[in-house]
Amino acid sequence: MSTRLVSAGFLAVALVVLAQAFMIPDGGGYQAVGPRAFPLLVGIGMAVVAVIGVVQAFRDPVTREGADEGADEGVHWRPVLLLIGALALYAVLLAPVGYWQATTLFFVAVARVLGSRKLVRDMVVGLLLALATYVLFDRVLGITLPPGLIRLAI
Repeated sequence: MSTRLVSAGFLAVALVVLAQAFMIPDGGGYQAVGPRAFPLLVGIGMAVVAVIGVVQAFRDPVTREGADEGADEGVHWRPVLLLIGALALYAVLLAPVGYWQATTLFFVAVARVLGSRKLVRDMVVGLLLALATYVLFDRVLGITLPPGLIRLAI
């Protein structure tokens, strides 16, 4: 039953994202891609994944492969709560600390929660991903991200 609720809830969120994306006015002018394109892409992707989840959740449990495997394990709440806490801390730190700094810390925290014990590797990968997305959005696409405490000279 919980799988059905989660998949139906995810579908509802996808539909809200799509509805909100269609409310964004068209850019018009000479833009090849307007401001509506990315939210639509995300909404469509969410909807496709959600429909697949709903179909799988509502299929007959006898026909689902491995339907009873792991049914008695329950939910592991500690990692879920730690990830929610890390996300909340990321939202708080984003503006004052800066995008690439907060994103690096967030990546390391999530990797730790999910079981990684290689701190240096996680910091390097998190920093590279954060810098790459910062350069893509801030420099290439012109979408300003919070520079934070240390401004990049790139």
